[in-house]
Amino acid sequence: MATVLHPEDFACDAETRLKRLGTVCRAFPIQHVADLSHDSAELVYLLPDEIMAAGSWAKLRVRLAQANRLFIGCVQTASTRGVVRFLRDGAYNVLALDDTDERWQAVIASAVENQKLWLQLYGGKPLSANDVLTGRSEAVREMRQRIDRVGPTDVCVLIQGESGVGKERVAAALHKAGRGGHYVALNCAAIPKDLLEAELFGVEKGAYTGALKARAGLVEQADGGTLFLDEVGEMELSLQPKLLRFIETRRARRVGGEREYSVRLRLVSATNRHLETDVARGRFRADLYYRLAELVLEVPPLRTRPEDIPELALAFLHQANERFGKNFETLEPGLIGRFQQYAWPGNVRELKSAIDRLALMFDGPMLRASWWEAPVAVEPFAPQTAPTGDAVSRAATTVPPASAELLPNARQKIALAKKLLAENGNDYSLVCAQLGVNPSTLYRWRKAGKLD
Repeated sequence: MATVLHPEDFACDAETRLKRLGTVCRAFPIQHVADLSHDSAELVYLLPDEIMAAGSWAKLRVRLAQANRLFIGCVQTASTRGVVRFLRDGAYNVLALDDTDERWQAVIASAVENQKLWLQLYGGKPLSANDVLTGRSEAVREMRQRIDRVGPTDVCVLIQGESGVGKERVAAALHKAGRGGHYVALNCAAIPKDLLEAELFGVEKGAYTGALKARAGLVEQADGGTLFLDEVGEMELSLQPKLLRFIETRRARRVGGEREYSVRLRLVSATNRHLETDVARGRFRADLYYRLAELVLEVPPLRTRPEDIPELALAFLHQANERFGKNFETLEPGLIGRFQQYAWPGNVRELKSAIDRLALMFDGPMLRASWWEAPVAVEPFAPQTAPTGDAVSRAATTVPPASAELLPNARQKIALAKKLLAENGNDYSLVCAQLGVNPSTLYRWRKAGKLD
């Protein structure tokens, strides 16, 4: 049985309607926002349009978002102004007092089901975007335990995983669990091979053309902290013996220098290559591999841990809000479901990029499922010969030119709206997004009887 909470001063006919439909009504004074009750997963809120004029409305919206609770707007009639304001402020749907009992039952039942899914995905509290390792999967929990155990030591750690899985986040977590000091990161693939040694160990003035002054290397900067070498598998064979000696002695010499210096640091490295295979093929030194891999942390790809996607997506949404100055509060459960069905070949990095694009291109308190289309798999690039003139002419005849006749007219849009409303439980906000029409247009069609 659905539970609908509504204000004490709500219209009597709305209260009568709810009781007639068999819902359980509980008092919700607008002026007592702090008294929100979240003891039931089936609890959704039915709010009148007058509440948007109350001074506590902004605070109430924040509290609803923090508790990951849905709310339904209720208006006297399907007026454009009230409906649009509710949908703009994040209402799950909008009911009018002149709607049929069937629509009230369908909207409330849909809201309750989505509420259950929402709480299952997110729980009842907001997530901090500052969490270093985010996720609830067994793999992430096990990694946190290993990081907590290894953190206080100076063991060399090799982090392995596909591109984009978050290897640098794991390195940052190791540093955070360690003994403090500076955290210095270097991408070995991003530095020209003839400059990598100077970048790592430093350079003395005049050591080579352009060395106008002495400069400390990254190992000196990381003294007492953590040095993270990303893409360590890309390091040239000629530099690998020098890195090996440094790991064994914790001593190094600047390029062009005469004296050695010593440092104390933890060395963490990462790669998306199979270093064991590179060792077998002579592309990577075996002795260096065994020194780097005193402990190996394997970060699983995102497609194997879909249960981590809700928390990751919400954390990335918070970051996107700060970056783009947006006010998104959460993601629609349907969008999370679609995210969990996608393979994410780019892993966590691709998920973050997808959320950044959605936050940049759209506005509102909620990211909608209809705004995102799963990318089409990219085929590997294969060089091809230039097409002949006949091939070009055949291709031109198979691709129809853009034409206004291909776009749906108003009658076709109305027919499609009726179909989508029936398939989506009369979810007007979702259908508006799918059709690309303004909510006021859809409600105008309904008021005119075109959607009956």
